[in-house]
Amino acid sequence: MDGCYLAWTKPMDTFLLEVLREQQLKGLKGDSGFQASAYRKAMEEINTKFNLKINKEKIQNRLKTLKDIMNLTLDALKKSGLTWSESTKKVQAGPAVWDDLIKANPKMRRIRDKEICNFSLLCDIFEKNRASGSTAKTCKERLQQWEAEALTINDVDRLQEENVVILDNFDNLTGDTQNGVANGASSSSKTTKRSSKLGVKRKFDEVESRSATIQRQYDEGLMIVRDSLSEIGRQLAIANEYFLKSNTRVYTPEEIYAEVQKLELSDDNMLGVVDLLMFDNKKAGSFFGCPDELKGRWLQRNGF
Repeated sequence: MDGCYLAWTKPMDTFLLEVLREQQLKGLKGDSGFQASAYRKAMEEINTKFNLKINKEKIQNRLKTLKDIMNLTLDALKKSGLTWSESTKKVQAGPAVWDDLIKANPKMRRIRDKEICNFSLLCDIFEKNRASGSTAKTCKERLQQWEAEALTINDVDRLQEENVVILDNFDNLTGDTQNGVANGASSSSKTTKRSSKLGVKRKFDEVESRSATIQRQYDEGLMIVRDSLSEIGRQLAIANEYFLKSNTRVYTPEEIYAEVQKLELSDDNMLGVVDLLMFDNKKAGSFFGCPDELKGRWLQRNGF
């Protein structure tokens, strides 16, 4: 298997990523990638599950392909007019938006109208490696950061200490003192007016800053709720995938080759049929379930 072409199926991709996610949670993945023991575990698990003999290089190559797709998807979702649909597992956009995006970056053809089943799982494992600055933080971390920043608004209170008179104190003066200020030197009157304006401005700035902070926290709270709902949807999808896998027969490459060889096809057609059946398990099930006398017609209907 090491020197042969390997057609990765969606169940194989999902299984590989789930195993690596477990290894990540065990602390076997750093900024530079997974440790050797994590790859060994992934090889053992996937070879046992799908009766394969693949090596570390094939797993790394597949991960590179999946990460490329993840990065394209993340870059696309930064653009105006493109959104992610959790139900279809696709990037959604109108034809004109796609055309403009592909014109700017032809590689975007790889994700146009393509189902990206494991996008959330890929982001869980790899997105933080590509991020930097605030984008490398979770929603909870960003919320905590903003909450800490909100505390610094109190620094504006230093204005009260730095000015002789401000509006708050001026309003609390006794009547005699107010008369004294009103009848005092012109320089004192100017100081009062200037300081009063500073007090009003300080209050306005403080209210405005706190309002902006509350809005940010509200928006971030909505983001946390959205992410939580997305995670629930992802877990339900994983559970559904497990259910489907437990009830769907997965044919091994050896079984497929053995069945196709019975049809006495040319080498090119045989390889083409094998690739089709290995990539599409539903068609593989249809082919194996078809009576032997109708398999020739089945191949014709599928372009062979």
